Amino acid sequence: MQIMTDDNELWKAIVGGDDNSFQQVYHTHFTMLYEYGMRFSAEEELIKECIQQLFVKIWTNRSNLGEVNRIKPYLLFSLRTIIYNKFRDEKRRRISELAESYDFELEFSPEAAYIQREVNDHKLTALKVAMEQLTPRQKEIIYLRYFQELDYKEIASIMDVSVKGAYKLAARSLEALREILDISLVAVICLLKVAASK
Repeated sequence: MQIMTDDNELWKAIVGGDDNSFQQVYHTHFTMLYEYGMRFSAEEELIKECIQQLFVKIWTNRSNLGEVNRIKPYLLFSLRTIIYNKFRDEKRRRISELAESYDFELEFSPEAAYIQREVNDHKLTALKVAMEQLTPRQKEIIYLRYFQELDYKEIASIMDVSVKGAYKLAARSLEALREILDISLVAVICLLKVAASK
């Protein structure tokens, strides 16, 4: 099976009914989607069900899909919407921008913690504690920006805010961490990059 690397061409192939391209997208992005989904809910089966629903919807509606230049942000946005609807339909929890009543867990990769343990273990621990003091939306934007390395336009689309709003939320989140940790903004960003590294 030929592996396609260009997102736009890969998406066009899916729209055209190419099963191999569809399988490639599924296998490439499943783990990332699972990790993102599990930050909203600890119910593993629920999250797996939402991911399956996402891919079934893509395949069954492929002939009506629009152009997609980057697949990862499209999938993240779509999964977030499905999880939101699932919570709403089953009256579990409401994801509300105003109330900020949804949960969003932000865990660091074990590999990053291990690699930096000698030098930065106490700093990463302090960062994790500081993260717990952020709002769910602040945690989410930190995750999307520094752990998934998405740009602000993509983040704005996923979180349903303006690009300007995404910049402001990210800035407020970083500033909150800076104040809690009492270190420079540059040091906060460097710590986040270490925590997000594999």
